[in-house]
Amino acid sequence: MNTRFLETFVTVANLGSFRAAAEQLNVSQATVSSRISSLETELRVDLFDREFHATRITVAGALILDKAQDMLATERKLRNTLSDPTKAVGRVRLGLVSSVVHTWLCDLIEEVARCYPRLELELTVEPTPNIATAFERGGLDMLLTTDDRHDETCICAELPPLGMGWFGPEGMRGEALSLSDVATGPLITFTRNSRPHTNVLALFNERGLRPSIVHCITSMAAIARLTQRGLGIATLPLACDLAGPGLCELDVDAKLPSLPLFCIWRRSSDASTYKAIAELARACAERHQRLQ
Repeated sequence: MNTRFLETFVTVANLGSFRAAAEQLNVSQATVSSRISSLETELRVDLFDREFHATRITVAGALILDKAQDMLATERKLRNTLSDPTKAVGRVRLGLVSSVVHTWLCDLIEEVARCYPRLELELTVEPTPNIATAFERGGLDMLLTTDDRHDETCICAELPPLGMGWFGPEGMRGEALSLSDVATGPLITFTRNSRPHTNVLALFNERGLRPSIVHCITSMAAIARLTQRGLGIATLPLACDLAGPGLCELDVDAKLPSLPLFCIWRRSSDASTYKAIAELARACAERHQRLQ
């Protein structure tokens, strides 16, 4: 049953006039008459008595009026529920890189729990290529990643980037280093061919330098632990939760490029929920950026 026809029936019944109903619904009087006729044909009853140019609801019309109003109210509630992401229920499979985990992920989880208390997050923390593959295969709904993606199946929103810094063991605090100094010892950085890895190597190449040893490690926690033990100089996001006792930011004469971040989600029936989470992610990334 067409709910527009039901809406027209209820409007005519409440106003007692086809003309007044047409004005309120912003349609022609002929459209109102056509909708009522179609509804009467479907229900096989006359809903209004049109004799003597008057509009009087029939016994059959009065019988179904309350039910029609209830159906329209239910439809409005249904549409409001679907259009309001705060009422989202279910699970979102989110793939993300470790740089987000150790910077503003906890803030994002808190915000999602506050705004969408009935929504579950299932997190997968992997290097960018891995979560990109899982997303392509349908194993993930959203990505927080360092590589953008543009195609007709998804939306890619740029987020505030993460500042990157040089870190060493506590004993190096206060030392002023050149990039040449850094190149003479072991360098501890992210997974090979990841954005942080390629960025730091490009920085050395620009100066005509090449690090003597480069340790590529997937886990940021492992990077921090090795650096604390004095096994090399590391590149890590600024203001990350690993920069605690035993680890200090170093003064190096070469600034590391910021790490770009993107939120990617599918164009699907759940896109409004994904967009709402992406907006929360942007706010969390902006707050973290102010701490760098």
